[in-house]
Amino acid sequence: MKKTITILCTLICASLFFISCNDGSIEKDAQKYADLMCKAQKLATDAVKNAASGDLSAISESTKLAAEATSLAQEMQGKYKDAADYQKFTSAYLKAMANCK
Repeated sequence: MKKTITILCTLICASLFFISCNDGSIEKDAQKYADLMCKAQKLATDAVKNAASGDLSAISESTKLAAEATSLAQEMQGKYKDAADYQKFTSAYLKAMANCK
């Protein structure tokens, strides 16, 4: 009986651990994606300003960031297939983008 209770308690603790990790993962993933998109937006704006003076390096960097953002977006769509999880991700992403500077 004592062994059964110990196993049951271990399973409950492990379940709570994995559930809590998943929630934090959504927030972290959304923050990572928002940071990348914010950086790409800023770089694209700078690229337009610098292109007039002949500096095309920002355009190249902006293109690389856009490709990385597209890849990350596809990864997130594959990771959060459940509609509820994807909604949480989208909500966290929009909240993080509101802090974009």
